[in-house]
Amino acid sequence: MNVNNLIEKAYSGHEITKEECIEMLKLDDTSKEAFLIRAAATDLIRKRNYNSGYIFAQIGLACSPCTGNCSFCSFAKDHTKFSKIELTDEEIVEKVNELNYDGSLYGLYLMMMHEYDLDRFIECIRIVKHTLKTPTLIFSNVGDSSYESFVRMKEAGLDGVYHCWRLGEGKDTNLSPESRKETMRNAKKAGLEVLDALEPIGPEHTPEEMAEHIFYSKEMNVLQCGAMKRTNVPGTSFENMGEISQLTLSKIEAAMVLTFACMDRMPIMGLHEPNIIGFVSGANMISAETGVNPRDTAEDTSKGRGWDVARCKNLLREAGFESIVSGDGTRMPLI
Repeated sequence: MNVNNLIEKAYSGHEITKEECIEMLKLDDTSKEAFLIRAAATDLIRKRNYNSGYIFAQIGLACSPCTGNCSFCSFAKDHTKFSKIELTDEEIVEKVNELNYDGSLYGLYLMMMHEYDLDRFIECIRIVKHTLKTPTLIFSNVGDSSYESFVRMKEAGLDGVYHCWRLGEGKDTNLSPESRKETMRNAKKAGLEVLDALEPIGPEHTPEEMAEHIFYSKEMNVLQCGAMKRTNVPGTSFENMGEISQLTLSKIEAAMVLTFACMDRMPIMGLHEPNIIGFVSGANMISAETGVNPRDTAEDTSKGRGWDVARCKNLLREAGFESIVSGDGTRMPLI
């Protein structure tokens, strides 16, 4: 593969094929070619976004032993240490204000389980909508849902839906790959933005498998995409398994950015877990987290592995971003 020719294709807006994407994903992490695509990816996304970053946040509203039984998730019914947890209205308001204290948030994810109480979730959307005093967008992160459910959520103030057809779906989970894809289509049909990621990436996932997911995200014209490594949570069946390195994750991120460069609207590109090399390899979006979290065993991830907004800002600043984008598209200096 001639990486220089491929980079030129990305800069000129020409389509990168699935086979070319696979070849990028196969590059040795420490090769000159891998560092070239990292450099090109961060340059491209910064040019497209005026060197601006995006700060999202997530509130884990509720959890219980989950029938999705994802083998990488701390909520799975077969191994979870969590019982039923649910934030009160007052706690939700408090967490919204803590996260968006200075209006930095572009978007706020509201997370519940695969099986969730739709009426309560809609009530939570309304509480958050009323509490926010900024143009921050509201996104759901819940289980498979119908078109009708998403219509109700949109009426309550929802702007978009985070949902993934995940790596290992149907093998490492009790969930159907087609149901996951159908939920993404239901969200689009309801007039909501779709957000997703290539996740949860482990060393067993092949370039070919990853490319299938990358091109589905491209087909769905997602608002936000990105790459997330699998975190081997204690107590899960992956506890003693291997994880990919930050260097590998950054190469995957770069390959995704170059693949998406031909799109009229390049997705906002997240990276998890956050690290500096990923943010100089094409990532431009970072998330703060509070409440329950599927990658953590703490009841409030803000006291565990979750980042706060100040720490997110600092990483973006260290990576050279000059501004952040609010939900209405305006840019604010990153100070």
